[in-house]
Amino acid sequence: MNTLTEQFYDVMHKYGKSFGIAGVQKNLEQWKAGKKDLHALLQKHPDWNEDEMAVVLHYEDIRDIDRSCVDEGVFEMTQLAKDCGLCGELFDNFTGALDAATRDYRRVPNDSRLADIRRLGGIECAPGQKASRIVNRLCLKFGLDRYVVDKEESSPDGTKTMRQIHPYNAIFARLADALNPGVEQRVGVLSIHPCDFLEMSNKDNSWHSCHCLEDGGYQAGALSYMGDTVTMIFYTVASDVEREFHKAPRITREVFCYYDGTLLQSRLYPTDRADQRERYMDLVERVITTCLDVPNQWITQAITHSTDKYWLTDRNALHYRDYNNGYAVVSLLQGQEFQHKIFVIGSQAYCVCCGQELYYEDRLKCSSCRGTIICKECGREVGTAYGEYDDEASAFFCGDCRPRCRFCSTLIQGEVYRVQRHRHGLPANACRTCYEELTEACRQCQCTSVCEAVDAAVFCGHSEWFPEAA
Repeated sequence: MNTLTEQFYDVMHKYGKSFGIAGVQKNLEQWKAGKKDLHALLQKHPDWNEDEMAVVLHYEDIRDIDRSCVDEGVFEMTQLAKDCGLCGELFDNFTGALDAATRDYRRVPNDSRLADIRRLGGIECAPGQKASRIVNRLCLKFGLDRYVVDKEESSPDGTKTMRQIHPYNAIFARLADALNPGVEQRVGVLSIHPCDFLEMSNKDNSWHSCHCLEDGGYQAGALSYMGDTVTMIFYTVASDVEREFHKAPRITREVFCYYDGTLLQSRLYPTDRADQRERYMDLVERVITTCLDVPNQWITQAITHSTDKYWLTDRNALHYRDYNNGYAVVSLLQGQEFQHKIFVIGSQAYCVCCGQELYYEDRLKCSSCRGTIICKECGREVGTAYGEYDDEASAFFCGDCRPRCRFCSTLIQGEVYRVQRHRHGLPANACRTCYEELTEACRQCQCTSVCEAVDAAVFCGHSEWFPEAA
């Protein structure tokens, strides 16, 4: 059994799905044929990882600016300007320039704001300069840093002293922190690994989508995306994840499709934030152009309605079409060699048990085949009636590898103890704990002291179950 097959099995075990050898192989064969061209393209990238079937990117992700914190900082700075004695036109110029520097709630203000900042504030500022640096220069220009107040302080012995402080320093620090949110290290994964399609809505996430194999209404859609020729999964995970990315909870995730110079970006889960979408589009664009060894020049446009100009959906596909519902962004790579031909998203999905065609979105098994499972321990395929799901191990086992204890109903791992009712009763399986309880001395007669030594419990009228006769 190869690694991809084993990993596919592990996902089925995790979600408690019936599956069989034929069904898994059918879907993997379709995946291999469908993703052949994408694999050939992406493996040219220097960060391609063949084991993960993905381009693995390490980058910095900037947290959202908290607008309320920015507003609070601007309010404090405005009050400080009043305390400093700014009034009339001078006060209006200061607050106008401060507003222009912070109105966009961005680390770097829009270039269109710079003219107002220069005119009202009388300071120099360049495109790309941080808003916090502009604010600092503005406040120094208007003398807010020179304003002092007396603050009373108490020493341990109770003595009170007065100390002069500059309130500007603390107020500016709070506003600068609000305008410069922390940077987090992230791992971005652009993947064609089959399990990344199966886990595109990992149940371990803090969020789920309709493609989640646990309870999603479009579970078969994961197989449809997996088997087509154009779809990739881009997702982010915590910076400490180093391998087996398909097992890690996703922080964010979205579908990308690429064909002949056209890159489609679908909905971003869980929040569809515009700044993150732009960041991820830029990352994926750079991956594609690096693989193609062409300039990174794209024309990007949002698609607000269903269209057949760039793509079609396979008529047998079972995935949810976010891209047809106002969430699509298309980037067209510039160059004469790219024709931007129409491509097809999705594919026929197949039952993971028998390999027959699937017709319903909300399931991975067809309605006509018998359910099967593959034992996690011995690898044997058996009917679901002859297998058990172990919640603790999150896996299926056949009755031979993990028999169920008749008395406590747990699955037995390790040695199985056999007991029988009276001397000629039918035997039953017991775990070690139940076996010891069933076969210990009854302690209801005077033979207790020697009962265990001579195995008298076998003949004891007070006992119901005995070790199985040899």
